[in-house]
Amino acid sequence: MKWSLQIGKVIGIPIQLHVTFLFILIFFIYYFAVIEFQIGTMVLGFDGMNISLIEKIIFSTIASILFFSTILLHELSHSFVAKRNGMNIQSITLFVFGGVAQMEEIPRNPKVELKMAAAGPALSLAIGILTYAFYVYFGPVEVAEVGMTAKNAVLITAGIISVYNLFLGIFNLLPAFPMDGGRVLRALLAMWLPYMDATRIAVSIGKTFAFLMGIFGLFMKPINIILILIAFFIYYGAKGEERETYFAISLEGIKVKDVMTPMQDLIYVPPDWTISQLVEAMFRFKHMGYPVQEGLDKPPLGIVTFEDVQKVPQQEQDTVQIKDIMTKDIISVSPENEAYQALQTIAKNNIGRLLVIQDNKINGIITMKDIMRNMQFKHMYMPQN
Repeated sequence: MKWSLQIGKVIGIPIQLHVTFLFILIFFIYYFAVIEFQIGTMVLGFDGMNISLIEKIIFSTIASILFFSTILLHELSHSFVAKRNGMNIQSITLFVFGGVAQMEEIPRNPKVELKMAAAGPALSLAIGILTYAFYVYFGPVEVAEVGMTAKNAVLITAGIISVYNLFLGIFNLLPAFPMDGGRVLRALLAMWLPYMDATRIAVSIGKTFAFLMGIFGLFMKPINIILILIAFFIYYGAKGEERETYFAISLEGIKVKDVMTPMQDLIYVPPDWTISQLVEAMFRFKHMGYPVQEGLDKPPLGIVTFEDVQKVPQQEQDTVQIKDIMTKDIISVSPENEAYQALQTIAKNNIGRLLVIQDNKINGIITMKDIMRNMQFKHMYMPQN
């Protein structure tokens, strides 16, 4: 199941919306429309305005979209700095807890990572301060006044953008992965320590921070579910960052061609084979997926896996052909790509193998097993805690 929808590109970077983002957007639209609370003189919500519910929802929708646009700007600031330093950003995804910029590689230069990590919170704080100044200059809100609808709506929107961007900027500076503050901390540590040691220390601090936050939320009266959820998010984000860094370091400098199964050792199947013939080949060769092509020197037509076979009823397997069930939309890598990039592609698409294609011809196939085997040969290991 596809969980993200691409909505366009900004500065050449694909922008995706995760399905969870739609839920949080709807929640914010509802929340801003039906509540009204204040922080100092700032009114954050449209409920107190002397207008209809439909108008409140319209204003709330505009405010929510503008606020989430600033989250996108936050992620774009990271990406802009990355691109300025020669790194490629694969995509930016907005989801329930904010946004994530997917990079092809982890920046190993601590000065570059420091600038990248600090760019997002700096932009969020700048947006928060500027919109607060706007609110102070043109405010305050007078929600009960008739004839002040447009001005009040603009001021409330400015207040929402200001407060939540200030919160976003400060929260992201907490020294815990996966927030930007964790990356800032690692970058500072990496100026004096090996990169993996710096990561390990930053991750440990992040896990400790998450644990304390979870305990605090658990013993609040009433129990603070949101705080506990954020604690889980931080803990598993830190754990994921540690794994990601181990992979990146262990595969550093290794190309796809170094670990793939080359074409001369590859088993392919023709498109006019029946499913029964394919199943027989699977039992014989013990592989769960095969490229589909007419001949060894022919271009690939698709890829077929055991998951595809399972979709065909057993009584039809003598008549249904491979070309009827194979995946024609081939996800592939070049033999010159980094093995780490292949690993990211496998994980992102939740598949077990990638065809290695160059000049429209198969050079080989690379699987998760190939990559993990290479890591074992280099005496690398994955953290278990």
